[in-house]
Amino acid sequence: MAPRSIVVAGAGIGGLTAALALAKAGFRVTVLERAGAIEEVGAGVQLAANATRCLQSLGVYERVRARAVVPTGFAVIDGRSGRTLTSAPMGAAAEARFDGPFLVIHRADLQQALAEAAREHPAIEIRLGRRIDGFTALPNGIAVQAEHGDDSESVHACALVGADGLRSSVRGRLHPGVAPSFRHRAAWRATIPAAALPARLSDPVTRLWLGPGAHLVSYPVKAGAAINLVAITPDERQTHGWGVPAAPQELLAHYRGWCDDAHTLLTAPPGWLRWALFDLDPLAVWGAGPVTLLGDAAHAMCPFLAQGAAQAIEDAVVLAACLKTGTDIPASLRRYEALRRPRTARVQSAARGMDRIYHLSGPARIARDLVMRARSGKAVLERYRWIYGWRP
Repeated sequence: MAPRSIVVAGAGIGGLTAALALAKAGFRVTVLERAGAIEEVGAGVQLAANATRCLQSLGVYERVRARAVVPTGFAVIDGRSGRTLTSAPMGAAAEARFDGPFLVIHRADLQQALAEAAREHPAIEIRLGRRIDGFTALPNGIAVQAEHGDDSESVHACALVGADGLRSSVRGRLHPGVAPSFRHRAAWRATIPAAALPARLSDPVTRLWLGPGAHLVSYPVKAGAAINLVAITPDERQTHGWGVPAAPQELLAHYRGWCDDAHTLLTAPPGWLRWALFDLDPLAVWGAGPVTLLGDAAHAMCPFLAQGAAQAIEDAVVLAACLKTGTDIPASLRRYEALRRPRTARVQSAARGMDRIYHLSGPARIARDLVMRARSGKAVLERYRWIYGWRP
């Protein structure tokens, strides 16, 4: 066994970022990914300054930036009247305010950029089509068992990082009683060509439409060539997965009475994909011995603060720093967990809180809108300085 080798389960955003951070810290990394290929899945991702600073520290920011868009502004809009509740400039103004750029990017483009960087690194090996079948602690590390078709293999390392998502196999073996929490909502996702929309809806602005029980988000991806749409509605179907086809008319029923611009966006895609929303209650313990968790496997959260990918990226950088400076691997993993648990739990809680705020109705909705109109967009951003101002 190589004394400085680590197995990462999962080649998503968190797993690939962890591989790059660990390789930079001097480890050899084997990434075991269940899928047979790293394919285009999901939709858009927002990367605030806390995430882009991490990407800069790893030397991959420019590679990501080439496929992304720097939004010039954001706006919060009343979904029914179409009136802007608050707005603020982004771009250089936000970068100066939080000492880091803000990007929006298609998830597949981000994952591909990270995968290309990982494949180019001599200390990283990505093995596709591997399903984690178990792991066994050893006196000097861990043996990770993986199935590959009809074959099986055992990979020895000094640590295992479970970055294998909401339905984590690694977490399931560490915490068999823990299950994701269904939030009784669905995210409906679509991406459409920017040229198919009027200029007022295809510019580089992140827009959030709020209405009773539902909301809608739009922003550019694919270097500005496409617009990413995410519509959040009530839903009781727990079918999990990125690619569940959904009937447009069912979606539109949730947005009756909304403004013309919202309907222009909602009726533009020929089809939608529906994704049931789950998160995790904060875990008191993440790992044990030479095993730890990262990203959604440790702290899956609602998307209402756009921090899921960012928190996984933060995890990766902190994990690598703890392992680089420590000689006792399990102790270093516990230090990483102690550093990350309070912050990720706070972000999880804040995201759940935004679920309630976004979807208010009646007098509470009116009061919320009055507060937003009285508060500047810059003040809204400042409210989350504790998120955006974080540094690796």
